[in-house]
Amino acid sequence: MTPQRIEGSDERPFGLPDLLRLAVWCGILAGFCDAAALSLRRVLVEPIVFAGPHTIWTIAVADAALFAAIAIGLWSAGWLVPFLRRRSLALWGFCFLGLFGALYNFPSVHRVAALLLSAGLALQIVRASAGGARLMRPVRRSTGWLAAVTLLLALGMMGRAALVERRAVRRLGIPAAGAPNVLLLVLDTVRALNLSLYGYHRETTPVLARWARSGITFSRAMAPAPWTLPSHASLMTGRQAHELSTDWMVPLDERDSTLAEVLGRRGWISAGFVANTDYASAEVGLARGFTHYEDYTLSPGQMARSSSLGRAIARIRPLRRLIGSEDNLGRKTARDISGAFLSWVDREHGRPFFAFLNYYDAHRPYLPPAPWPDRFRTPGVELNPRIRKEHGEDRNPPAEVIQGAIDAYDGSIAYLDHELGLLFAELARRGLLENTIVVLTSDHGEEFMEHAVWDHGNSLYLNSVHVPLILSWPARLPADSVVPTPVSLAAVPGTIVALATGEVSPLPGGNLATVWEGRGGEREVQSSVRRVPRQPEWYPVSAGDMTASLVWPWRLIRTRGIERPELFRVDTDPMERHDLTGTPAAALAPPGLTGAVSSTTQPGAPVP
Repeated sequence: MTPQRIEGSDERPFGLPDLLRLAVWCGILAGFCDAAALSLRRVLVEPIVFAGPHTIWTIAVADAALFAAIAIGLWSAGWLVPFLRRRSLALWGFCFLGLFGALYNFPSVHRVAALLLSAGLALQIVRASAGGARLMRPVRRSTGWLAAVTLLLALGMMGRAALVERRAVRRLGIPAAGAPNVLLLVLDTVRALNLSLYGYHRETTPVLARWARSGITFSRAMAPAPWTLPSHASLMTGRQAHELSTDWMVPLDERDSTLAEVLGRRGWISAGFVANTDYASAEVGLARGFTHYEDYTLSPGQMARSSSLGRAIARIRPLRRLIGSEDNLGRKTARDISGAFLSWVDREHGRPFFAFLNYYDAHRPYLPPAPWPDRFRTPGVELNPRIRKEHGEDRNPPAEVIQGAIDAYDGSIAYLDHELGLLFAELARRGLLENTIVVLTSDHGEEFMEHAVWDHGNSLYLNSVHVPLILSWPARLPADSVVPTPVSLAAVPGTIVALATGEVSPLPGGNLATVWEGRGGEREVQSSVRRVPRQPEWYPVSAGDMTASLVWPWRLIRTRGIERPELFRVDTDPMERHDLTGTPAAALAPPGLTGAVSSTTQPGAPVP
C-alpha cells in the first residue's frame, strides 16, 4: 500500500536539506511515540519491557538517525529514479515506519496486522497533509526545537543520574578500618561441565585453574535456578529461587534486603557492570542498593537497540548475513565489562568497594572475537553459535550440529578465561588483590541436547544448574582447597557479608565457612524453575513448575502435575541418563529427599 498522487499536493521533487529536515522531524516524533507505547506496555501488559532509563531520548536519536539515512538513500537513488524524491513517498515511508515501531511494542498485535495498519494510517496522514505540502512550514520551524528538547532530555537525565549517585554515596555508612573489597564475578551461562578446572577434556580454563589455587573451589555448587534472573536475585538476597517474586516477566520485589544494601549500610561503595541487559539490568530489580550501576550504555549499538525499529531490523536474518554480523545488537564483551569496572575503580578512593560484574560472552549466540572461535573447532564441523534459534524445534539434530554448538561455546569460555586473566593482572598491578574477596561463579549452565533440549531455563538437569564456584582472599582464606560438599549459590551473599564484616549476616542462605571449615553444611540442596509456556511440549518445564533436590549422591527432580519423579545417582551417573525411579536401587535413596514443588509458584505472578 503506497501513496498515490494526492489531490492538490505539490509533487515536485525536493532537495536534500528539506528531505533531511523532514526525516529528522519525523524520526524524533516516531521515537517519542515508540517510547510512549513502551511505557503503555509496561503499565498495561507487563512490568519488564527490556528498556534502559534513557530510552525516552535514545529512541528519538536512533529513529532520527535511521530516517536521515533513509532520506539520503532516497535522494541518492532519485538520480536514477526521480519518483523516489517525491515528498509524499518520503512522508509515507517515515509515517509507516514510525507507526509500525510503536505497534511493534505489543507482541499481541500480529506483525502482518501491524504492517497493514501502519501502511493504511500512513497513507491517510499523507492525504491529510496534501502529500506533505502542508507540513513543510511547521517542519522547518520546529525541527530545531524538537532536537533541542531531545538534547535537554538527554542532559537532564544524565545529570539526574549523577545527582542520584552522589546522594547515594553520601548516605553510605562509615566503613571499618582495613575492610576488604568485594568482587563478585558472574560468568553468565557457564556450566561447570565444560571447564577444564572441573575436569573437562578441553583446556578451556587454564587461567582459572591457576588462579583457583589461591582460594577455595567448590566442586558441587548448584545454581538456585536454570536461568538468569532468579539465580542473580538469589545471589543478591540469599533467598532460594522459589521464595522470590522473580519470573519471566516479574522483577525482583523489595521484600528482602540485597547484598549491596547490607554492605552499603556498613560503608562499602558499590557498582554493577552487566552485559546481560535483558535479565540482569536495573529494570528487573538487581540494581537496588548499588551506588553505581551500568547496564544499558550509550553506545551506538545499544542506542539502536532501544528503538523498536532498530530491534526489528536487527532480526532480519538475510540483512545480518549481508553485513556479516550475527551477534546481539550492542552486546558488551568481557573486555568492555572489565574496562568499565577498572575505570570506576580508578575513580573511587577512600572506601572499600563491592563490585558485581556480569559477563555474557558464553551466552548464546556464542561469538567470541578472533582467534577464539576456532580454538576448539572440530575438523569438518561448522560452528553453530546461534543454535537455539536455528535448531530449537528439532528433537533429533545431527551430531555435527550439536558438536558445532559445543565448539563455539567452548571457544567463548576460553575467551572469558583469557579476559579474566587480564583482569586479575590489572588488579594485582593496582595492589588490590591481596585485600579483595573475589567470588567467581555462574548463574546457570547450558543444555546441548543431552536431554533433548537446547539452551537453559527449560529443565533442572545438572547441565543446567551445576556451576563453578571459587572464593579467594589471600589474606584470610585457605589456598589450593577443594570442597566436594554440595552447596547452593544462595549461601554466597551471607558468606560475603560474614567474611567482609566479621558479623553474622542478616541475609538468609547460610555461610559457606561452615562447609570449608568442616562444621557442617546443607543436607539438601535445591533448585527450581517455574513453568514456561509456549515452549516445545517435550521440554520438561512445559509440563509445570519443577524442583530438584540433591542429597549426595542422590538427586530427585519433580514436576508439578506429573506423579512420577526422576531419580538419579549422580556419582555414578553424572549426566543423569538413567532414571532409577521404580527400580530396586531407589530403595537406597535417603527418605528426606523430598523435591517438593508446592512452594514454587508465587500467587499472581504472570508468565510471558
